[in-house]
Amino acid sequence: MNVPDALRRLTPLYGDAPALICGSEHQSYAQLDERSNRLANALLASGLQRGDRVAVWLENSIACIEIDCALAKAGLVRVSLNPRLTHAEAEYILADSEARLFIFGASFDGTVDAALIDGGPRRALRVGEGTPPVAGLPDYDAFLLSGNDAPVASVFDAEHLYCLFYTSGTTGKPKGVMLSHRAMLHVAWNLLMEVGPLEVGERALLMQPLSHGAGFFVLPQLMKGGVCVIMRHFDPAEVLRLAAEHQVEMIKLIPTMLQRILRVPGVEKVALPRLRAIIYGASPMPEEPLRQAIQVFGAGKLVQIYGQSECPVTLTVLHGNEHRLDTPWPQRLTSAGRPWGTVEVRVVDDAGVDVAPGGVGEVVLCGPHLMSGYWKRPETTAETIRNGWLHTKDMGRIDEHGFVYLLGRKDEMIISGGYNIAPREIEDVLYQHAAVQEAAVLGEADAEWGQAVVAYVCLKEPSEEASGGEALAREILEFTRPRLGFKRPKRIYLMRELPKNPAGKIQKKALVPAAALACIGGAA
Repeated sequence: MNVPDALRRLTPLYGDAPALICGSEHQSYAQLDERSNRLANALLASGLQRGDRVAVWLENSIACIEIDCALAKAGLVRVSLNPRLTHAEAEYILADSEARLFIFGASFDGTVDAALIDGGPRRALRVGEGTPPVAGLPDYDAFLLSGNDAPVASVFDAEHLYCLFYTSGTTGKPKGVMLSHRAMLHVAWNLLMEVGPLEVGERALLMQPLSHGAGFFVLPQLMKGGVCVIMRHFDPAEVLRLAAEHQVEMIKLIPTMLQRILRVPGVEKVALPRLRAIIYGASPMPEEPLRQAIQVFGAGKLVQIYGQSECPVTLTVLHGNEHRLDTPWPQRLTSAGRPWGTVEVRVVDDAGVDVAPGGVGEVVLCGPHLMSGYWKRPETTAETIRNGWLHTKDMGRIDEHGFVYLLGRKDEMIISGGYNIAPREIEDVLYQHAAVQEAAVLGEADAEWGQAVVAYVCLKEPSEEASGGEALAREILEFTRPRLGFKRPKRIYLMRELPKNPAGKIQKKALVPAAALACIGGAA
């Protein structure tokens, strides 16, 4: 079975029922099927062949999903570019993927130039997004309508490549993760099994880039007859307005988005009677904001998922019934939950041997949605997948009940005075201080300790950074003393904001003392 096999069943089941909503634009299942058939046929008629890569650079829109469906039906390989990428990053991915076609939106007109359009045999297609066509660039809608609406014969197996999903490049150049139709279908089935939608017509509000995290939630939503309500850009107040207007059952976001939503005045008064799940993932959620979210939205509404690009979205899950403030196991709120039903998880030492129960080591896993490998990087693939197990480079432990606790990336663990210190443990304590907006902890070279624990902190009140920020930072250092002992930060660097990659994750490698407003607690 492949993704087109799943898509082919939708129109007979759901027909004129709404499938997609983005602003004032609506599209039914029948319309999505017809338009994606036309686009798939037009792409193949233009000379593209199954297996060719097609790069897509769009802001969130209905066109994103039309294109995804069309590429799947045509057997073409999607290469999604995150809307937040720079020109240089986009140029690298286009070249590395050897994309034959580049589809981009009008919102990137100021960024797209000859270097992106004229890459060898590459051609371009422009999505107008309500703007007039540009001379010399084929128009998306005209091109789509040139194709016939007959179903495409999608004769390829589940191991055929569905997409190249480029990593965020936190350890060098981004790598193209090869995800097959098998992987995409198993992600969809996993989500349907654990988080839904549960009923036909359920509505999911998607605000992350469809090119990445949010995109994995589209297929299961469609397979169940649900509705995707798409936000073009994230805005915390607009999230609450749209959630109330459409009475959504599910919201998908990342922790930084949820924290911003919690700061919207009157958030606790917004009526969301149909809301069943707020699904967060991509990075750990600090415990204090998580407790606040449970108080605001209610017990049982939050769901955490953990995944990696190499085995997306559905590795572990912390269910709604495990997000409670009255639980006898409060420490579970800081866990990533337990493995999905189709996934096996172990914790191993540097030799690949399982650590003792409860011990700390590298998280390794296997599951049916594991990547096929890294694009054009067989050596890196062999280093990462060993004997069928994906080595995640995430450090963690598993408790006696099977809950997985993530402690930080393997190369981010701090060795200070001979002790291993997990940054996550320090960050969770920092977030308990009322003045801390964001925090990132890392090790800094130290003549006495080998590495010193230091924290980069953003305060909730920007004015405090310029005036009373240093006094607050000293207060925060004292706050950590009884709670962390020798693990407490030696220094705090005050920041206006923490650098993040296009996926919204904090970029610790970009944190340097020179970028800080002030250093409190001793010279670097």
